[in-house]
Amino acid sequence: MTEYIRVTLDLTGILQGVGFRPTLARLVATARLSGWTRNQSGCVRLVLAGEKTAVEMFIADLPANLPSQARLETMRVVSREPLPPDSTGEAFLILDSVSADKIRISIPADLAMCNACMREVLDRESRFYGYPFTTCTHCGPRYTVVETMPYDRERTSLKAFPLCHDCSLEYTDSFNRRFHAESIACPKCGPSLSFHDGEGRQVQGDPLRLARRALHDGKIVAVRGIGGFLLAADAFETEGLRTLREKKQRPAKPFAVMARNLDVVSQYCHLNDAQEEILRSSKAPIAILDLKEEFIHHEAFSMLAPHTGTLGVMLPTTPLHLLLAQALEGDDTPNLDLLMMTSGNRGGEPICISNEDAFERLRGIADYFLCHNREIRFRCDDSLVRYTAGKMRVLRRARGFAPTALRLHRPLRGKYLAFGADLKNTVALGFNGEIVMSPHIGDLETVPAIDGLERVIGKFPDYFHQQPNEIIVDMHPDMQSVRLGRQYAKRYGLPVREVQHHHAHAAGCMAEHGLETALGLVFDGTGYGTDGRIWGAELLHVFPGGFERMGTFKSASLPGGDAAVVHPVRQLIARWVDAGATVNEQWLKRLDITDEQFNLWRLQCEKRINTVQTHAAGRVFDAVSVLLGVSPNRISYEGQGAIWLEAVAKRCRERAVRLPYRAEIVKNRFEVDFSALFSNYASKAPDAEKVGALALGFHQAVIAAGTEMALFGRDMTGENRVVLSGGVMMNQIVAEGMNESLKSRGFEVFLPSLVPVNDGGISLGQIFAIGGKK
Repeated sequence: MTEYIRVTLDLTGILQGVGFRPTLARLVATARLSGWTRNQSGCVRLVLAGEKTAVEMFIADLPANLPSQARLETMRVVSREPLPPDSTGEAFLILDSVSADKIRISIPADLAMCNACMREVLDRESRFYGYPFTTCTHCGPRYTVVETMPYDRERTSLKAFPLCHDCSLEYTDSFNRRFHAESIACPKCGPSLSFHDGEGRQVQGDPLRLARRALHDGKIVAVRGIGGFLLAADAFETEGLRTLREKKQRPAKPFAVMARNLDVVSQYCHLNDAQEEILRSSKAPIAILDLKEEFIHHEAFSMLAPHTGTLGVMLPTTPLHLLLAQALEGDDTPNLDLLMMTSGNRGGEPICISNEDAFERLRGIADYFLCHNREIRFRCDDSLVRYTAGKMRVLRRARGFAPTALRLHRPLRGKYLAFGADLKNTVALGFNGEIVMSPHIGDLETVPAIDGLERVIGKFPDYFHQQPNEIIVDMHPDMQSVRLGRQYAKRYGLPVREVQHHHAHAAGCMAEHGLETALGLVFDGTGYGTDGRIWGAELLHVFPGGFERMGTFKSASLPGGDAAVVHPVRQLIARWVDAGATVNEQWLKRLDITDEQFNLWRLQCEKRINTVQTHAAGRVFDAVSVLLGVSPNRISYEGQGAIWLEAVAKRCRERAVRLPYRAEIVKNRFEVDFSALFSNYASKAPDAEKVGALALGFHQAVIAAGTEMALFGRDMTGENRVVLSGGVMMNQIVAEGMNESLKSRGFEVFLPSLVPVNDGGISLGQIFAIGGKK
């Protein structure tokens, strides 16, 4: 006799905003079952009724039949009961969501345009032809339009656009891919574009065609995208790029580009399978690619990314971006193969998200504005990735990646809100067994940037219905993020915990890989140490409850403090002074400095006047870059000298010149000293023909020094696992070389891939360092 049952399940994971419930409806119909589903209490409640064998088979097969963006983490049986044959019902319903006090939310990041929507946008027979806001359950905005959870249309900015008859039919058709697609829209009922001049006055005409013509004519157009404004220009109009650099006061920092398709990308850049896959994916980040040799010195690419030999590339992420690049029938403006795309902001500020804000802050930069009326609730920049050590690794975690939670290998001890660092700032919220990082906020150098952080902090805990019981900040007393964290804690009566900067770096990588203990090699440009000095070339032994500092680079003087970072010539002079070297007068001409400047900086170092001591590896890169004539005397963006030095080393086809360093045990700590490297060239500048080999040799010296540090750590602790972190590990040569060197000596080596290796990962590491204790 056939048995009939009803099973009630609670499902958790990334199940909202990814087409999970519509997929359920289709699967249930195919299996000839009945029941209902809805979002509730931070999970998806699923009720199935039908023949016992069919219900059990459906449940067993469900994990293998999820939508591509969904992630099923737990499936708990709430109840199971027998049913009479005539009471199973015939329908499967998607019920309205319900809220509760204790909500566990996992919602995906915004998803790039899917292939099906792309085909419709370019198909003259489709009702979505040429429509820039076409989406379905597989793509479109999520995080940037949501107002509160659960994720349903009436809780997003799309609620301002009631569905037309055709969209309603698709929304309620369980076999349509727009079934319960909360961002569904069409030309009849959805958002629309508008085109404005440089003063914000609306210009009549087809907004897309006007924008495309302006771009073709070399103009700068501010484009309101999915998570904020971008400044766009034709990548081959070098005069326009030069003008934009002047207006943004961004003389050298690389600009990214949007390629019309992958064929365009492969025309100019080297492209492997992993890079192609990530560019095509729903995350669709900017990928840093190596330019082909014949284009490294091309005028346009030299203007886009001076002296790097690389290009940041993305594909169209929305129909709007596609329609900017791709000419539709009847449009006289040709295809735009490469469009420069950079953040729609002024230097140091967050990107604009509202039309009015863009008109005000981008006036004088943008010649035109391409706007729309779908409001952006949360700012979200483009993500940035790079292929390093055999894997794509996130360098800026934003659109496509955030705010997807990182699941931990065990639960946290409390609920935490971490305020991150001042550079590449992110915040993170930790609760239960997961940590949610905010999208990239940026450098906290301006009032608007700080306001941007405060806005995220004001909404993040409420958005996830998780209120922290502890606040975590960096140890540096003068960081803006620390001040804001302490203010927040005082306002809500919460305790504050401090985590040392490099401990947080190592802990972030350990959290991603599920490690309890490890050695950490953390190389970066700065970080406040427990002794009040600047650290940044650290060998740490990290364990639950804390860390031990076991090695570092010998300290060096920074005359003028932060001024020496911007003016790295000071750092080279300081290296010579610290080493007691006599400097040839020809160096002063070569470095374009006066006797007065040289004597002032020497005096500062000798007398420790307005001079701080730094152990940072990043500062060694700065000084070597100046020594070899690679870095400009004054840099205009963080890490400029090191990035240019890496590019020179990567292009070297000669045998590397072996450069000296000394390693010794000082007060039970392994110390690396590069003084001899600088002393050897105090009397004579390096041979210009050997600069590439010297640059490569320096990278190899850093790798060798790091390897020696790790070997010392293993000898002292018996720990064989090493995590690599810090901004210096964005350098491909160093990260890949260190990885290979350590593995060849039997170490297990871990690099972060989902968590930024730079300061963008600090907030996550802060939580794991405190809340991850057993």
